[in-house]
Formats: sequence, C-alpha cells, structure tokens
Amino acid sequence: MDIYNSSCESTPQLSEIQSFYNDTTIFLTGGTGFMGNLIMDKLIRTCSGVKRIYMLIREKKGKTTEERFKELFDDPVFELMKKEQPNFLEKITAVIGDCALPNMGIEEKYINIIKDEVNIVIHSAATVRFDEHLRIAVNINIIALQDILKISQNIKNLKAFVHISTAYSNCAGREVVDEVFYKPPITGDKLLQVVNSLDDEYITRITPSLLGEWPNTYAMTKAIAEGEIMTYGKGLPIGVIRPSMIIATDNEPVPGWINNFYGPTGVVAATGIGLMRCMNADSTKTADIVPGDYVSNAVLACAWDIHNQWKEHNASNQMKADNLENETLIDPPIYNFVSSSVNPLTWGEFSSLNKKYGCEVPSVKAISPILLRISKNKYEYQILCFILHIIPAFIIDSLAKLTGKKPLLMDGYRKMHKFSEVISYFSLKSWTFNDNNTRSLIQKLSKLDQTLFRFDLTKLSWNEYFKKHVIGIRMYIVKDPMETLSEGRKWNQKLCIAYYTLLSILAATFLLILYGICNLFI
Repeated sequence: MDIYNSSCESTPQLSEIQSFYNDTTIFLTGGTGFMGNLIMDKLIRTCSGVKRIYMLIREKKGKTTEERFKELFDDPVFELMKKEQPNFLEKITAVIGDCALPNMGIEEKYINIIKDEVNIVIHSAATVRFDEHLRIAVNINIIALQDILKISQNIKNLKAFVHISTAYSNCAGREVVDEVFYKPPITGDKLLQVVNSLDDEYITRITPSLLGEWPNTYAMTKAIAEGEIMTYGKGLPIGVIRPSMIIATDNEPVPGWINNFYGPTGVVAATGIGLMRCMNADSTKTADIVPGDYVSNAVLACAWDIHNQWKEHNASNQMKADNLENETLIDPPIYNFVSSSVNPLTWGEFSSLNKKYGCEVPSVKAISPILLRISKNKYEYQILCFILHIIPAFIIDSLAKLTGKKPLLMDGYRKMHKFSEVISYFSLKSWTFNDNNTRSLIQKLSKLDQTLFRFDLTKLSWNEYFKKHVIGIRMYIVKDPMETLSEGRKWNQKLCIAYYTLLSILAATFLLILYGICNLFI
C-alpha cells in the first residue's frame, strides 16, 4: 500500500499525527485559497479519520457561497482526493462568512456549532496582496483574527489553534528574525480607529507614512496581527507558523500545482510568456521560497506539536498547583518555515533554473522568447525596462492600432512594472531567519510522520523541483496544456527569429542615426 494514500480509517498503523486528527472537528478559514486548498486536501486524503471540516466561505464575483463551494472541487488539485475519498463531501461543511465583516460574517448558529464541536482551528485566511488598501488589510488580516480568537476562547474542547503568518511580518528594520513575538508598531484596535476615522482616499495618501519601514500593508498588518495573539489568544493552545514566499507544490497532490500570480510565481509566469525580460533583483541575494505542499504539511504538524506542548504545560502546572507553587504561562510557539537556513537558493539560481526548464517547455501563448536580465542597480533596471519592455511594446501596440486591433502591451507593462516595484523589496535583500523550533519539530516526528507529512527542506532538490514548477505554471497559470508542447516549440522558433530580426533592425537603425549625427560634425 502506498503510504501517501493511506487513511486514518484503513491503515493498520496510525501515525502520531494521524491519531491526533482522528475523530476531530476542524474549523478552517481561507479554505478557498491556495494554502486552504492544500490543507483541506491533505486532511481528507491522509487523515480521513477527521470527523468534519467546517470551511469558511464567502460570496465572490457575483457567485453565491453554494456555487463557489460546488465549483471549488472542480480544480485539478482535488482530483486525487476525489479518487481516494469519493465521499469527501460528507465531511466538509461550508460556513457562510466574510473575514472583512464583524465576527467574520458568521451567523450565530454556526458560532455556537464552532464553540460546541470544533477541536482544531487553522486560520489561513488573509489578503496577501502586497498593495492592498489599508482598510481592507486591517479588517481581514487583523480584525478577523481578533474575532476568531474571541470565538475560540469559548470553544469547549480546543486542542490546537494554528495561525498562518509570514516570515516577512517582522522584516522591517532588522536583518535577523527569531522565533519570538516582536512588539508591533501599533495595536490592532488603535489602527482600526485610525482607518475608521478617515475616508479611503485620504488613507491611500497617508499609507506610505503609516507604513514607515514596512514594505507594504500585507507585511505590516501581519506583524500587528501577531501582536493580537498575545492579547486575545491568552490561555489558548495556540501557535504561529511563518512561511516565507510560498510557491507551487513539489509533489502533493499534484506536482507543480499553483493557482495564483503572487510573488515569484508572477515573475516566472510573465517570463515564460515573454512579457517580462528584466527584473530588479540582486542575483547574489537569497530567494527564500518554499513549496506549497511542504507548508501545508508543516501547518498540520504544528497543530500536533502545539497540542503536545500545551498538554505538557498543563501537566507541569498541575504539579505546581499540587505543590502550592505559582502556575506559569506558556509562550505560544512560533515556527519560522524558510529555505534559506537549510537549503538556500539565490535569485540568480532561481532565474537560471526557471529559464533552463522554461526553454524546454515553451508555450504557444508566448509573445517573445524567454529572456530575463537581472539587475540590482535601479537606474540600469529602468534603462533595461525602456529598451526591453517599453520600446517593443510601443512598436507592437502601434502596429495593433494600424490594423484596427486593441493595443494591450503598454497597459500590461504598467501593471507589471508596478508589481516588480513591490517585489523588489524582497529580491534586493536577504534576511537571516532562525528556525530552531521548526527543525526541532522535524526531529520530533516519527519516521512514518516524516514520510506522510514531508516538510524537511534539506531533502528538497531545487533542480528537480523547478522542472515541475515550470510545467505547473505553464499548465495551471498560463492555461497551456502539455499536449501543445510540440506546437509551442515551433512557435518559439518563429518568435526567436522575429525577435532577433527586430533587434537587428533596431540596432542598424540606431547605428545609422549615430552615423548621420557624426557626419554633421565632420
């Protein structure tokens, strides 16, 4: 029997983590997002002994929650789950809500169900847009966490609460990030008072001043959210996992699966279709990235460890109480989950591996060959953008206008350059993330759990990973199936000829103009 396809009900020997989840009820926020999908899939497949998963879901883009819930499981990421656990829907219940609303928009009857039935809370919901409006970021990343913590204080049999943060929540103003709580710049309640007293336009104008050293609203609100745990999470079996930049899966349940353009994924996708040809990054700095399935496995293992630490703490306090000693409070464990400490990869290596495997599987949707020049110098980068992005886009858009077609490239590059500006904060710097708690957790796992819930990054081959990564982006982001590979290679040859012909014409034109200018002075 394949150990990955085992379930809590059918496997003769349950692992420790499987036993922990057996017969439990879980409340999962962010279940419709990238990480939520992976966590739900892993629970249903590997820990099918779970009693129920309550999944928070909201209306979106004109679709009802019922429609979103039904369509959710049409994604390729759930194909293996549906095959292995055909009755999976019997264990998943949609809870209508919205993290942007008070009490997360959850009806009273569901709040009571959560209090009475839930054993484990996994808070994955967040707005991960770096340039999100501050009001939205505060409501979703901070206030929603406050609300679920308040609800959790009244859960009758809470075994563990896992809050998914980010390794970059505390990157502002420091080069070393430890697995500790840092004092936030302001409390969530005070920041909420500020945004509630101002209109959206004014908030937009003053956001740069409010951010200070923080690179964006995402990082700042996640830092403040961690501080709320110390206020609203007192007395709870709670912990925080801080993954770095999350990218496509390595193996589970689908190699290379990804469903968003955020962070490095956007860079690879834009490069793969020939849109991005230069990047503002330092090729020697660390690209701290982690595969999505490693993160979901780590999250589930963290809940198990949080519960065990909580039990040990309670047992110790009971002994102290019996001996008339003062009880002590436990600091919630924090797990920095990063690759830089154990399996570092530079942005130069990241670019090289993506280009290597991207050239092997060119897309029929590409507009030019795969080219990516990395520059850490801001002015050199701007010159490269003008030469490699703006000039070709202007020429192609002008031709589109002449032929009666809608020009798109210039507008696309404006958006892409804005995206590049946001991500450059992370591609021009490196941080040291201490991850002793995460490494210790790996050592606590049995051999069976280390196989079932694999997240040891020392065993990850970046070379093998990026083969899957590039194919995954081609299939799931660019929406170009591998069946078109032969056609894609022929199209790439044509693009190379056209691109280098255009460069030759531009170079010859430039030399002729230069020659003409020189003749004027002779």
